Amino acid sequence: MGGVLKKSKRLGPVKQIAENNETAAAMKMNQSLQAQQESLAQLEKLKEYRNDYTVQFKTKGQVGMSASRLREYQEFVQKLDQAIEEHTKTVQSLQEKLGQHQQAFKKTNSRKKVVEKLIEKSKQHELRETGRLEQNESDDRMVKGFELD
Repeated sequence: MGGVLKKSKRLGPVKQIAENNETAAAMKMNQSLQAQQESLAQLEKLKEYRNDYTVQFKTKGQVGMSASRLREYQEFVQKLDQAIEEHTKTVQSLQEKLGQHQQAFKKTNSRKKVVEKLIEKSKQHELRETGRLEQNESDDRMVKGFELD
């Protein structure tokens, strides 16, 4: 066992790679979550703005307004509706991307745990082997000691 590197030590670089992959996946997942949340907040603000604009327009409309002003209002509301629809698609796309990054994180996390368990089992096996070798050496010394008497 002297010159041979123990299995638990040989798995060290594998563990480091697994940890690096997990960290990278966690960062992507967090960035994706942040982008999705920001986009969702923007969508809510856009919807709120449309609602506020509609309320203001109705209030002004009770006083009376020109046909051209009514047409401008309708066109602006249509543009807001289109923007809301497009932004809703963006939010859905970001939600899908977030789901993909969450799955990737779970996968890398599972791989890291497998490597950690393998290293732990290897260490336990190595300890048992070391104990057996020491016991055999001790037994051999005892037997040799009796032979010398």
